[in-house]
Amino acid sequence: MKTELYPILPELQPYIKVICSMESDASTDTSSFRVLPDTCVELFINFSNNQDSFTTVTGHRVFDPSQSFVISRMSDFMDIQLTNTTRFISICFYPSTAYLFFQLPMSEVVNSLTNLHDLWKTEAKEMEEDIQKVHTNEQKVFAAQQYLIAKLKRNKTDKTINYCLQTIKTANSAFSVAELANKVGVSQRQLSRKFNQCLGLSTKEFMDVNRFIDSLAHLKKHPAMSLTDIAYASGYYDQAHFIHDYKTFTGLTPSALLNARNIILCE
Repeated sequence: MKTELYPILPELQPYIKVICSMESDASTDTSSFRVLPDTCVELFINFSNNQDSFTTVTGHRVFDPSQSFVISRMSDFMDIQLTNTTRFISICFYPSTAYLFFQLPMSEVVNSLTNLHDLWKTEAKEMEEDIQKVHTNEQKVFAAQQYLIAKLKRNKTDKTINYCLQTIKTANSAFSVAELANKVGVSQRQLSRKFNQCLGLSTKEFMDVNRFIDSLAHLKKHPAMSLTDIAYASGYYDQAHFIHDYKTFTGLTPSALLNARNIILCE
């Protein structure tokens, strides 16, 4: 798998985490890997001309070379295998920003792969045609970003969600959904409705996945640290809940995850 990073235009930098090209040639590279949940939504724009290529996600043949798609890795891992020649522009959005570009409740696409044509209709085809007209990957990435800027101008950021995510990110200790709802002055049900709309998860589900992501950072940085200490440092009440989350979100125990070679860890 060959990947290359590209600069993000200033207008999109608050919303997009990474833009890269991904190119695989199965004659020399049969790529199979497990991607772990990271509460991000990713847009894949296909620019492959090989009509025999396809990709398998968690055991199902899910798209062909004519498709661009949106993949949501919220609370479940995905096994991906690229077959034959595939070429994509990959655009990874920060948590809570993808809803600004797709105009639908993000709960409708959570933990799934959705054809971009179902979301953007004729605009998806227009974008793909414009990308095919230019020759270099840099030009293709620039063309894709122009469409995203046009989408962004039509929508407004939910300030409540932004405040909640910042609070969760910077908290020094664990707190409940009720405490978070009180901070923003809404009921727990209203807050979860907002989270489902913008992120695809309830408030509690998002907080659980976020805690798991934090624990991954500890595990990667301190592989010799005891699992009990990592669990407590990440906000878990005990090691049993810590291990349970790893089996749920990765399909592996923490120890097995450290030794796995086909895993893409959350950042």
